[in-house]
Amino acid sequence: MQVTVKFFAFFRQITGVDHLSVVLAEGATIAELLNLLSRKFDNLSFESERPVIMVNHTNALPQTILKEGDNVLLLPVLEGG
Repeated sequence: MQVTVKFFAFFRQITGVDHLSVVLAEGATIAELLNLLSRKFDNLSFESERPVIMVNHTNALPQTILKEGDNVLLLPVLEGG
């Protein structure tokens, strides 16, 4: 199946792209997608920079199962006060 990943702010700077089409096995999870992206982009680590993850504009968790055509947004956590 194919999903589109959209990178914002810090993640866009690290990857050098604003979006990417990714082919995954049926039933793949967000965690599997993040693992694949970490391998594709050597300087991208989700251990130190945990993203806010949205699938089709709905908050998602690492165990969320992806479907064909999903749009995955990776946004940095906003801090401030």
